[in-house]
Amino acid sequence: MKKILSLLLLAALGFILYLWWYIHSGSKHIPPHFHANFALYVNWERIDFTDEKFSEDIAGCSITGKKTPEDRAHLHERNQDTIHIHDEGVAWGHFFSNNGIVFSEDSLIIWSEFWEQAWKYFSTEQDSTISFVKNWRIVKNPFNTLIWSKDRLLISYWDQSEEELMKLYETVSNNAGEYNEKYDPGSCGWTNENGILVLLTEWLHWIHKMDH
Repeated sequence: MKKILSLLLLAALGFILYLWWYIHSGSKHIPPHFHANFALYVNWERIDFTDEKFSEDIAGCSITGKKTPEDRAHLHERNQDTIHIHDEGVAWGHFFSNNGIVFSEDSLIIWSEFWEQAWKYFSTEQDSTISFVKNWRIVKNPFNTLIWSKDRLLISYWDQSEEELMKLYETVSNNAGEYNEKYDPGSCGWTNENGILVLLTEWLHWIHKMDH
């Protein structure tokens, strides 16, 4: 019995050492995984992303590691506050396009295939304007701006003062840092190309080669 326990402990230690080497040796690229917060308002009413069609299926991760646009940036579990980013080079436009929304400095378009109806808003044709606030700063159109960890973005279409805009920005959630620190059920951590099961399989294959 003691011999079996010793072998199990040695195997566990060997796997831990292999995992450490695997991660730090550059043998395989590990994509980033971080979070950001956002809110989109039209005429002072928040656009609702809590419908399940806007949430990526947690069980939908692929062992091949191949990513779809939705895999790169998405929501989970009907949480409309927190974006999950799983790749480099993901811009705000990537996330919103995945959910049927595009915007520019003077237009906001919501596609009907994702929503019950289509809306088109143009600042040049109406009194309202499209405003963007990121990390407490009023910014230009961030459609092609990369999303960074713990970013907070507000998009608002309304005829509003700067004071009203910043007041609205306070409603944007600020929990991305918390999600960065805890286990994420949608991280594909057990099945993606750098997942535990894949690492274990490759480690066992390496042990098998050593024995032969």
